[in-house]
Amino acid sequence: MRDAIIIGAGISGLVAAYRLKSLGVDALLIETSDRAGGVIRSETIDGYLIERGPNSSQGTQELMALADELGIRAEIVEGDPKAPAYVYHDGELHAVPMSAGAFLKSRLLSARGKLRLIREFFVPARKEESEESVFSFAERRIGREGAERMISAFVSGIYAGDAKKLSVQAAFPKMVNLETSYGGLFRGMFAKAKEARKNKAPAGPRSRRSCSFRQGMSFLTDTLAERIGEDLILGCSDIDLRYEIVSPKGSSDINLKSQISNLKDSSDIDLKSQISNFKSQIPNFKLSFNKSGIREEITCKSVIISTPAFAASRLVAPVSEELSHLLDEIEYPPLAIVYLAYDESMIEHSLRGFGFLAAPREGLNVLGCVWNTSLFEGRAPEGKALMTIFIGGARNPAAARLADDELVTLAHGEIQQAMKIRGEPGSISVTRYERAIPQYNLGHAARVKRIDELIGQNAGLYLAGNYLRGPSTGDCVKEADRVAREVARSM
Repeated sequence: MRDAIIIGAGISGLVAAYRLKSLGVDALLIETSDRAGGVIRSETIDGYLIERGPNSSQGTQELMALADELGIRAEIVEGDPKAPAYVYHDGELHAVPMSAGAFLKSRLLSARGKLRLIREFFVPARKEESEESVFSFAERRIGREGAERMISAFVSGIYAGDAKKLSVQAAFPKMVNLETSYGGLFRGMFAKAKEARKNKAPAGPRSRRSCSFRQGMSFLTDTLAERIGEDLILGCSDIDLRYEIVSPKGSSDINLKSQISNLKDSSDIDLKSQISNFKSQIPNFKLSFNKSGIREEITCKSVIISTPAFAASRLVAPVSEELSHLLDEIEYPPLAIVYLAYDESMIEHSLRGFGFLAAPREGLNVLGCVWNTSLFEGRAPEGKALMTIFIGGARNPAAARLADDELVTLAHGEIQQAMKIRGEPGSISVTRYERAIPQYNLGHAARVKRIDELIGQNAGLYLAGNYLRGPSTGDCVKEADRVAREVARSM
């Protein structure tokens, strides 16, 4: 018998398990893989430190606070906050303007496009409450050029997604809030800046634009796994979850479906009221799995499922068919990641910056390219430049399924054109995800609302993951910590 079991040892599951243990909850974390960390995986090959998953994270207050708590703040490395990000447009790389002066000089937008963006201050707020695509929102507020050359490119960088399909309410709720609460993006930014100056935030961990760890992003997940210790079990297979309710007398477990079936034959009681009454009783979850050829079975009061949505769908099916269906609807397009190395002398374009994203109308297969050696020190041997190139996603899923040699040729050809590279690269590795980043497509905000309602109807069941309230590492840390504290309060 355990207080809580967490299924899935990615960043969400690791943070949830660590937080529960720190709050005195008897928690167990199980994982199907032979390693913890999920898609966060750092690896050194021939002196190059590559990331199989996220290359960095926004240094949110929650992430920095966790690093402080774990005692690993000294291991954090930060990207230069003044280093530009670039967008590939019209055959050239254009730095995203970071100031009014840079905006006026930039050739990323035409004079007409700049005037249209400035007019955003006078665009009325949308009255409809229905979900709107990111592209529609951006086009309406800052014009078509800004939507195509800036917003669509950044959507590819964050979600590997299609701005015309993504829900702005689900993917970028803060932008929507600026419009609904303040009347527009510029109005909202100015108002919030004024509020921040007036109401000085309490002292706490300062957020960073971009950060990682000296040994790579895996240092965070490895540290969490180490702290969880023997309460982390790897290599579990055939995981099965059953939801049962302790009988009023406490003498035996009664299957919930059986209870509901019996209630349907009764005419003098309200079915919904009785179901609610049963669910308010102490729930039991029975979890079984195979480990080293032995079938294990554990009972617990609460379960946090921190797997991808498609895996969570199967696990919750015995509990709620509707919940299972909603989770299974979430799209995960394929993605290929190619790692190439060059002599710095071969690259004509300046390497100061985060990298570049490709505007969709440019017709590139490459979604974007991270300049790892510009982001953080210690990513490559002296005089070498490490590039991480992303191909596929929702914009071009077929490209992600090309053979390795085709991906390398494709990646080199397109970044060679963008960055004016002379000579051939050293190919380090290729990583593939048949199901990569969850897409917050139109309808996702309504889907998550219904998911929350169904979770609320099943006492002791919780979900955590990057398909709910943000795909970044920082988002996952924040949400997993919140869920874990909610579980602890319910004990």
